[in-house]
Amino acid sequence: MKKLLLALALACTMQVAFAQKSDADMQKAVEKAVAASLDAKKAAKAATWVNLGKAYLTAYVNPTAAVTPGVDRATWDLMSTKEKPSGEEVVTINGAQYNKLTYSHIDVYFNAAGQLEFAVVTKPSVEGDLLGEAAKAYVKAFELGAKEKDVNDRLTEIVNHYNNAAYNAYTLGDMAKASKLFKGAADVAYMAPCTAPGDDSAFNAALTAVSIQDYDTALKYYQICLDHNYGDNGDVHARIADVYGALNLNAKQKEILEEGFAKYPQNQAIIIGLINYAESNNEDPNYVLSLLDKAKENDPNNASIYGVEGNILSEMKRYDEAEIAFRTATEKDPSYHYALYAWGKMWYERAVEFQVAADELPLTAPQREYDAIIKNRDEAVAKCIEPLEKCFNESNEIDYKVACAEYLRRAYYQLSNSTNDFKSKSDFYKEFAESNGSK
Repeated sequence: MKKLLLALALACTMQVAFAQKSDADMQKAVEKAVAASLDAKKAAKAATWVNLGKAYLTAYVNPTAAVTPGVDRATWDLMSTKEKPSGEEVVTINGAQYNKLTYSHIDVYFNAAGQLEFAVVTKPSVEGDLLGEAAKAYVKAFELGAKEKDVNDRLTEIVNHYNNAAYNAYTLGDMAKASKLFKGAADVAYMAPCTAPGDDSAFNAALTAVSIQDYDTALKYYQICLDHNYGDNGDVHARIADVYGALNLNAKQKEILEEGFAKYPQNQAIIIGLINYAESNNEDPNYVLSLLDKAKENDPNNASIYGVEGNILSEMKRYDEAEIAFRTATEKDPSYHYALYAWGKMWYERAVEFQVAADELPLTAPQREYDAIIKNRDEAVAKCIEPLEKCFNESNEIDYKVACAEYLRRAYYQLSNSTNDFKSKSDFYKEFAESNGSK
């Protein structure tokens, strides 16, 4: 999942072990704090609401105690003499094996290295959205004069608890629970005076909501991301467009894609989204290119716009026109090496398509049909060499050089025969790629 859990590793500091006090004690403490908040005289005091927030938060963390993730199994066993596990089993989660221990209030998961990786509360000491209630209590305390730093610290703690629980739910494949918890984290993060970051949580809430087709939630929290200028490379626009597409809201899909394209014309997800939209809705195939023409009018010397045009034409399988666009991009800005790379990559991938077509020919196909495809393949391979070698020779970015070398060594190997020295060139690029980290 792209970007999911971007900031959650920092939040995974929840301490885990067992309930330190009885559930009855926790319920009693919460009821006492709630009763105080309902008393008109006491409700006017910030301390009353601080105590209520503390009661909820204490009840939430009660099923866990003083062992942090990362503790080894032997240490855990020494510290957990208060309660022995009622069950133990090996489970597989996302391809990784864990040793799962079941207790009265929590399940704990040890990874293959024997370290505690995460824990999940299975029986809360007090039912309900304790974190949400705690957050509301602390915000009320702030409104009545509680110190900003103290309230911010508690709200930040609540955000981290929400995120940690959401991460665990996601790991276990419970997307509905994960989305709900990510929403909680985002909502609290945006409460004054909390300064904890909430945009990652909002994005994750939307992302997990999409996976369970909760499109209303997805749209709400993706919009929050846009309002906060989060994901400012256009990905959020593309994701919102996907949601509108799933809902068959074509006009809104088109609107958000065009808005994203106007701001981020280089975003590949938006470009592909526009092309797919045009194809699905019987738009003029040149619709996307017409948008790009407007961008050219506003900034005629912007090489990247021509690079985007090349990508679009390539996606539309208009390869010769794409080559012209890529070539123009390099003429506008000789240092714009992406255009060279994309140009060469396009032709190499076109050659692969021809090879697949040749391989899929029936055995009864005429030899001339096979020969024609192979001829087209070799011509496409040859066309990739000029831009890739130019990119390789001129770029100082090792990633570009290695990527170009990988394509070039295959291209020259494909074209090598007894009458040329292409094998030596293939060997040169192969050695370069392998010496610089390619596998």
